[in-house]
Amino acid sequence: MKKTPLEKGLYYLSRRRFAECLLALEPAADLYRDSFVYYLTGGLACLYLDDFGSANLYFQRARQFSSTNPTLLLGQAVLFLRHGDTNRAVQYYLDVLEQEPKNRIAKKGMAFIKEKGTAEDIFRLIDNNKLKDFYPSIGINPDIFTFALMLLAVAAVAAAVFLFMSRPRDIRFWRSGNGLEAQDFYLSTDDLKNIGTSEFPDASFSYHYTDAELEKIYRNAYKCATAPVGGDDSVHRANTARLEANKILNSNASDLVKSRARDIIAAIEADREHEPTFNTLLEGERFSCSDVMADPLLYNGCWIVWSGRLYNEEVGDGTFRYEFYVYDDSFEHPEGRFDIEFTKVPAKPVQGDRMVQILAKIESGVSDDGGVYVLLREKEYIPMMRNQSKVQSLNQK
Repeated sequence: MKKTPLEKGLYYLSRRRFAECLLALEPAADLYRDSFVYYLTGGLACLYLDDFGSANLYFQRARQFSSTNPTLLLGQAVLFLRHGDTNRAVQYYLDVLEQEPKNRIAKKGMAFIKEKGTAEDIFRLIDNNKLKDFYPSIGINPDIFTFALMLLAVAAVAAAVFLFMSRPRDIRFWRSGNGLEAQDFYLSTDDLKNIGTSEFPDASFSYHYTDAELEKIYRNAYKCATAPVGGDDSVHRANTARLEANKILNSNASDLVKSRARDIIAAIEADREHEPTFNTLLEGERFSCSDVMADPLLYNGCWIVWSGRLYNEEVGDGTFRYEFYVYDDSFEHPEGRFDIEFTKVPAKPVQGDRMVQILAKIESGVSDDGGVYVLLREKEYIPMMRNQSKVQSLNQK
């Protein structure tokens, strides 16, 4: 809601933006000609700007509406003090103390006049810019709280970083975020020092990582497997967790770390409740056909959503296998060919020129002859059609 001129003036006054306070007030003089608060606010702004003549005019107008307000009395008293009219200043301070016996500024003004109060003392007070010590209080600047909160926030972040950096480097997880009773995925400080194997340094691994890289991969695998995305317990980054765990299994990681990676994979496999669907498999979790073809073993157990065409049905013992030709986003060019297995006969015709979108799990490994095999295991599919370069879902199983 838009502030009134007086509300703006009070806002600027409290924040010591005195010139802006007057700029807000002065155009609205006719609107507030009968307002005590208006004249008091203007007088205080002028006083703090050392515009004593204007402050006196504002205070005199305010006095027409209230002659007993302590803030107004203190403002007028300091003007009398500045002019050396200590008798009237004392009278105004006494009027304040009658209402507020513990008023600090009135007591301080009385003490100054009693102990010093000569023209020379007052001149020295003004010359040393100490007259402001007797100005009426306008409260604590709210911006101080904002600044203090910022300092506290910075201090809290710094403390958190310090505690994080100085913490014992053991990794211990007690319960996964997706509700699984997780194994105790424990890596001690010594384990972390030897996270990469020192045995058989010339052994052939698919991936060679430094100890720091292996620790980062392991932490990310667990985090992605257990932490819900955006506070939604139904959505996890298990696909990335499986990918990270596969990196460890195919790397120079120690046997202990590989064992922990297998534990993470086992936890993911056991959590059937959170297996992905078309709607819950995140965009960043959808691996491309080219990525999988480049390194099939790395994506073993991961989920994909690809579009393409199915050919050459083979019916087995309770299974239906096809050749799946995966197409690019334009649906014009095939990117790769995979065997895909359905566990039950498709409810809709899927062979031939009709495009289908498929959610499937990758199964990859090394065959007996030393080659790498890849099989897709279908979970859901959507028959699709092309219409003016757009692909539209017809129905979903």
